[in-house]
Amino acid sequence: MDERLPQYLHRPVQILWFDSQEFIVVMATIFVAAIVGGIIGWMFAGALLFFLPWKRSKPRGFIPHLAWRWGLARLRRYPGPTQTRFFE
Repeated sequence: MDERLPQYLHRPVQILWFDSQEFIVVMATIFVAAIVGGIIGWMFAGALLFFLPWKRSKPRGFIPHLAWRWGLARLRRYPGPTQTRFFE
């Protein structure tokens, strides 16, 4: 049975013109902005104009590592973000 592979394995998954991590942040921000509404909602939507260029200046995989650093996510076989001494 043949399995189709993408033409370029090094390219990230893209939805519209966002990569998958940006798309999740954009949709969540727009969803929250629509619920909150008013000036605060517009400020959330406007914050995307600053977030997207900043995020694109960072390497791929920056958001999961940022969540790991803040203690919001665990990366398998990685030490915790507060680990200072390592034993091999």
